[in-house]
Amino acid sequence: MVRKTGFFHCTLCLTSVLALSCVSTWRTPSKKEQLKSIYIEQFKLTYFRQLLLKSYNYSDAIKEIIETDHSGFTEPILTASDDRLIDSLTTVQNEYLKADSAAGNRRAEGAQGKRPLEFIMMNLQAKWLDSLAKRRLKLSGFPDESTD
Repeated sequence: MVRKTGFFHCTLCLTSVLALSCVSTWRTPSKKEQLKSIYIEQFKLTYFRQLLLKSYNYSDAIKEIIETDHSGFTEPILTASDDRLIDSLTTVQNEYLKADSAAGNRRAEGAQGKRPLEFIMMNLQAKWLDSLAKRRLKLSGFPDESTD
């Protein structure tokens, strides 16, 4: 009987860990999973760009940043309905930011004014935005069930 201690045991553990980690890297996501991921990322990126533009009052500096950035998918992937929803959502959220800014005179010195970056970051990390993007994906029929 071989006792699993010392070098042999460490080698056996390391081999097991490497084998398990390699199994996960061998699995290639299906085309459907890849398209889903692209769609959700594009939905969130479009949301981010729209809210950034609106919250900074379509400033030339923000427009230039967005125009020179090449993030995202090159082909249109969102539906016109998705674009309208994101536009409406970001308009409402920008109105919230304006109201919050107006109420900012009651905050501590230095905390007054509009705080769009924090607001946008919190929303991008929130589960509700991912859930909304997933629901929109299902409604759009993209990718359909035959895509694999």
